Amino acid sequence: MFFLKVLKNLHFNKIISEVSIKFSIKQLLIRFLLSVLRGFVRLKQSTRQVGWFFTRPFLNLVRFLFKWLGLPIYRLSFFLRRHFARLYNPAKNRFLFIFTNRYVFHAAIVTVAAVTSVINIQAGEVRAETFGSQSLLFGIVNNDTSVLVDEVSSARMDSLAPVIYSDIYSISAKDTEIDLLYEGQLAIVSESGAIATPTISESGESVAARGTTINYTVKEGDVLGAIAEKYGLNLNTILWANSLTYRSTIRPGQTLVVPPTDGVLYSVKNGDTLSSIAKKYNTTTDKIMAFNSLSSGGALQISQSLMLPDATPPTSAPVSYTAPASSIFTGTRGATAPAAATGSWIWPTDLCTITQYYNGWSHFGLDIDGDYINNIYTTRAGTVVRASWFDGYGNCVDVDHGGGYITRYGHLSKFFVSVGDVVGAGEALGKMGTTGRSTGTHLHFEIIQSGSRLNPLNFIRCK
Repeated sequence: MFFLKVLKNLHFNKIISEVSIKFSIKQLLIRFLLSVLRGFVRLKQSTRQVGWFFTRPFLNLVRFLFKWLGLPIYRLSFFLRRHFARLYNPAKNRFLFIFTNRYVFHAAIVTVAAVTSVINIQAGEVRAETFGSQSLLFGIVNNDTSVLVDEVSSARMDSLAPVIYSDIYSISAKDTEIDLLYEGQLAIVSESGAIATPTISESGESVAARGTTINYTVKEGDVLGAIAEKYGLNLNTILWANSLTYRSTIRPGQTLVVPPTDGVLYSVKNGDTLSSIAKKYNTTTDKIMAFNSLSSGGALQISQSLMLPDATPPTSAPVSYTAPASSIFTGTRGATAPAAATGSWIWPTDLCTITQYYNGWSHFGLDIDGDYINNIYTTRAGTVVRASWFDGYGNCVDVDHGGGYITRYGHLSKFFVSVGDVVGAGEALGKMGTTGRSTGTHLHFEIIQSGSRLNPLNFIRCK
């Protein structure tokens, strides 16, 4: 028992000793922190006194500047603002009104919408049949069909050696109303025969009447229009008398036949009569007899030269041609078109300049260049099934030739036919134009068989 009590006393004393040590450490730590705080307080008091000693002169300087410099400047600025505010504030309010008024904001939106619409309306037109021609894929796949030109001269015209032809134009009875001379269509002659810009005489001088044909020698600077005007004739009369076209080029020294009046010079052939000649050239026997001093019962002599007043040449059908499908392209233009229906196909207009070819995926026809005076002809006999506006084709004519074949003629400026008309090969359907989605006068020509659009050059060629 005694031993147990001794152990308990020892354990209790040990606990008391540990508690006493911990309490002493806390006291020492607290005393140290209090000493540090008292040191900071004393340092603050001493620093304030030292700072005041050094900053007092500067404070006096600041008070002096504020009193004698700052306050006068502030008073002056306040005075100016108060007196000029009467003028400034109204103007400022009006200026801010422009940006804060809700109606001005609405007007700005309407203006932007209107300008955007006008820009879109005036944007460059795209043909329906050439949509996508500016794409990268088009350039990769079809970079050889963008703008190609096929110039072909007529065999009939090649026999006229003195004349150089820059293009072919067939004068017909429907072409008698060429009264305007367009710049670039008639050639001025230079010493070397080059083409320059024409200068048409507008003197308006009267021309004495003539009863005989004369020969005119072309001089440097002459143009066909000026020569016709000089002699008081229609341009067509000069063209017909010399087997020329309105695009023909003449050279110095060349001799031209100048008829005495407007009409056609005609050389009598075997079997001709006055009535047959008058009917063929769209004039009357009375005019022929009166101008040529012929009697009603007089006989005509073969090779006799007659002047047919106010006459026009008969319409001659364009040259026909049946093209074998394999003779146009050799394997580089895709699949060969099916064989054409029986019968001949003819060229659909007066000129032979092709500006864009058929490629089979983005352009399904031929674009043939021309002007407003050029006729559009049906390539084969058939029945007109469309003669109206048709989307991007503009004024469009479709002719059904039977056997599933339909030809399409787009961008016309004038119609000569209507739906249901039966037309023969080479009959005029209308005038070339630029209606629909088109840039520049041209004919867009397609051949369609049972809904599939074929390459027209497998059927037609310009000769």
